[in-house]
Formats: sequence, structure tokens, C-alpha cells
Amino acid sequence: MKKTSVSVLLVRIVLCLLILAGGVAGMKWLKAMKKPPVQVQQKESALAVQVQRVQPETVPVLVSGYGEIVSRSVITLPAEVSGRITTAYKDLHVGAVIQKGEVLYVINDQDYRLELDSAQARLNSLSRDLELARKEHDRLGGLYKKNIGTQSSVEQAERTVNSIQTQIVQMEQALRQAKLYLSRCLIRAPFTGRITELFAEQDEYVSPGKNLVTLTNDNDLEIQVPLDSREALKWLRFQPSQQEGSWFGKPEKTICTVTWTENTAVQAKGSVDRAIRFDSKLRSLVLAVRIQPEHNTALPLTQGMFCKVDIQGHAIERAFVLPRQAVSFENTVYVAEENRLQTRPVDVARIQDGKAIVVSGLQEGEQVIVTRLENPPENSLVQIAAVDDSSESSAQ
Repeated sequence: MKKTSVSVLLVRIVLCLLILAGGVAGMKWLKAMKKPPVQVQQKESALAVQVQRVQPETVPVLVSGYGEIVSRSVITLPAEVSGRITTAYKDLHVGAVIQKGEVLYVINDQDYRLELDSAQARLNSLSRDLELARKEHDRLGGLYKKNIGTQSSVEQAERTVNSIQTQIVQMEQALRQAKLYLSRCLIRAPFTGRITELFAEQDEYVSPGKNLVTLTNDNDLEIQVPLDSREALKWLRFQPSQQEGSWFGKPEKTICTVTWTENTAVQAKGSVDRAIRFDSKLRSLVLAVRIQPEHNTALPLTQGMFCKVDIQGHAIERAFVLPRQAVSFENTVYVAEENRLQTRPVDVARIQDGKAIVVSGLQEGEQVIVTRLENPPENSLVQIAAVDDSSESSAQ
């Protein structure tokens, strides 16, 4: 019984060993039949890019802002005397252009003419009375010297002369006042301007202080432009203040271009006139820009238009002008060197009109990649598809 069980165990062991040996032999046979993979040489793909060969140039800086045009000369003419308006300007309506010196209104002046005539007649009468009083004073004075008459009569004659002289002074003042009131019956345009408000019509009764008409001078325009204070003080020049107190001096004569935002073809030239105020909340410096009047144009800039103002600041010397997309937000650019992409940090002075003005980090003649790339590997192979000259790209 024991021999039988031992023999069975040996048979099982032998079978297991045979199976293992067969498996190992099968694996070696399959491995011998396996063919090695074909070796394929991988080629590095090149990035097709456009480059710009940079050249240093002098770049004029433009500081831009927005504002609304206002007139520097807006005046509301009131009535200075009371009376009925007897005559009004023939073309008296809002929008009409009135020439300087034109009579806008005539107020009834009959009462003031009567006062003028009365004062003139009274003044003439007093002048004759003064002449007679002086003769009488001289006559009494001569008699008194001859011991004829009394001292009191001479003094009385002198008081009469003084009284008449006082009345003459009063009448002369009344005469001047009557002439003044008479002149105020004519309301004239103090300058050539456009009627923007109308408060009174012909045959209306007015009293002193009542507003009659508002005139706006369209040849004396300015625009108040808020600018970033850092930009203004960095790129614009101010003269030293000649007055006491802590305030900005007069800006140097700077050429400006004023463009209507609704139609960029409507433009005018101007110049920075003065600093108006500093806005502490917005950190902005508000400048006044005087607009040069435009004549013989169908659509000029006028009061109320919202405009863009480009102020020419001092230029940046030896700068490189690149398209905005060529410079990353980290202020780096990609440069093509021996057909390899290299990342280069640069110093951007400012962004202007879709261009980045680089002042350091590049060398003259280097090829900057202007194609927009998204996280390309460093030292990648590049294929230059087109080369743009720096000056031509800046002009575009």
C-alpha cells in the first residue's frame, strides 16, 4: 500500500516536471520565431514661422485720452434796463450765427431819452445861472472893495455860485446815467457766435436781470482730457512753474490730433494749453487742449462732440517696434537663431497702436518670430516662411 502511494507521487512529480519542461521549450520556440521590429528613423518637424528683422529707430510717443469739446466763450446776455422789446434780430433763433456787434434786441428807450433831454436842458439852464451868479459875485466883490455894500452880500453870492456848481455836478451825473441807460437799450453781440439758448422774443416786457440769449463762440474751443498721471508725467514736458504755490507749470507747446469718435475722418489740430486739475480718485491729470478752428469744412468739430485726443510726447530713441502678439504677457519674445527657437526676455517701454515698443533685450538685425505660438518647446526647429523688414512692419 505504501509502495503504491509512493509510485503515484513520483509519477505526478515526473508529469509536473515534463509539463514545465514543455512550457519552457515552447516559450523558447516562440521567442525564436519572433522577428525584431523595424527601426524607423524619426524626423523632427519644423515650425513654420514668420519673422521680423528688427532695426533700431526713433519712435514718437502718443499719449491718448478722451473728452468732450466745450467752448471757452459762452455768455448769457441779460437785460440791464426794463422795458418792452421793440425790435429783435431778424434771424433770431437757436443755431443762428450772429456776427460781432450785431444788434440782437432793442428795448423801448423813450423814457430814457426823455430823461436825457431833461437832464441836458437842466444842465444848460444851470450853466447860464452859474455864469450870471459869477458875474454877480464879481460885481459885489468889486463894490465891497470900494466900501460899497456888505461882507454878507458877497458871501451870499459866493454860496449861490457854489450851490449852482453842485447842482451842475449832479446834473452831469444824471446826464451820464441817462446816456448809460440809453446805451443799455441796445443789446449787441460781444463776439461772433452761435445762439444756443433763447429766452425772450419781440414785444416781450423785460426787467433788469432777465436772461435774453446765450451765445457760444465756436472759434474758441477746447477739450478737457483726463490722462493717466504716470503716462502724462513720463512722456509730456512741463515748464517750471513761475508762480508761487505747488502746481504744474505750463506744458510745452505740444501738437495734438483731435478725432471725433463717431467719424475718424473728422479731425482737427490742437495744442496742450494748461493743466486743470489732478483727480486723486482716478489718479489722472486733466489737461486742457486748445483746438485750432477749422474753416471751409462741411463737418467741423464743434461743442458737445466726444473725441479722442492724441498728444505727441517726446520720442524714444533706438527702440524696436514689434507687433503686439510677438511679445508675451511675461515680456518675452521668440528669436530664430540658426533655425532654432530661443526665448528672450525684453523690456517693453509701452504699448501703442497695437505695437510693442522694446527698448532693451534685442540686438540689431535679430530675427524675432511674429507668428503667434502657444508654449513652443525651447530650441525647437523653425522654418522661416517670410521675413519682414522692421521699418516696413512699423509703417503698416
